Amino acid sequence: MDNRYFDKVIEEMTPFIEEQGFSLFGDGAYKNEKKAFKVEYDNDKQMYVLNIADIDEDNNIGEFSQAGAWLFDDTQNAKDASFVGIDFVDILQKSMGIKTKSVRNAQVELPTADGDKYTISTFTKKVLDTYPQLKDTYKDYIAAYGNFLYLNFFGTYLIPLMANTVNEKTKKSAKKIIDLIEPAFVKGDNEASNAAIACIGAVCLKDSETADAVMNILNENTSLKNAVESFSGVLKSKKKLKSILVKF
Repeated sequence: MDNRYFDKVIEEMTPFIEEQGFSLFGDGAYKNEKKAFKVEYDNDKQMYVLNIADIDEDNNIGEFSQAGAWLFDDTQNAKDASFVGIDFVDILQKSMGIKTKSVRNAQVELPTADGDKYTISTFTKKVLDTYPQLKDTYKDYIAAYGNFLYLNFFGTYLIPLMANTVNEKTKKSAKKIIDLIEPAFVKGDNEASNAAIACIGAVCLKDSETADAVMNILNENTSLKNAVESFSGVLKSKKKLKSILVKF
């Protein structure tokens, strides 16, 4: 890919870079007194990658490790590159322990059920009703990105919570998962149904114990169980999609 948008990613990050006293060093890396980071584009995976390293009291830079990744192929544009920069700044802020003022916008509305149709909006409403701690996160996300990149949102925020619920291994937690996923699978349009399957399928990739717990929860719905088994098997080989959904 002729990556025309790398500069756009860095441009979006520049106010933060300057504010936190980062300066360029080496091969496109930045550092200040406490952290070093570099943004790279992986051509093979078609992804932007953010690597971060700690800096000790003697100003020695530790080993870089991947802290964030964003799928970016030929279908995406300069606006999408801005989203990458926004996301990487957020990751850096958290890594540095910076508490930022909320960008929550009172005008951002929560999703609603879409009439008689079960759409991605309906599923997202159910997600936020099931995990109400994500409501403010959703508002912040929309305020920051301007639109709802739902797979990225679910991968970052929802799927880890679902994995925790699954591993509670109680009747209540099992019902919580079923009530979230089954209506979308049965009643949802293709987008909503696929999103629900993608979420619970990604949960299965946490580890074998979690995967077994998911299958036990789905035992009474053979069609749903088969769909999840099939998707989670395929997801293992889909590196791009896996990078979006699986962030354990």
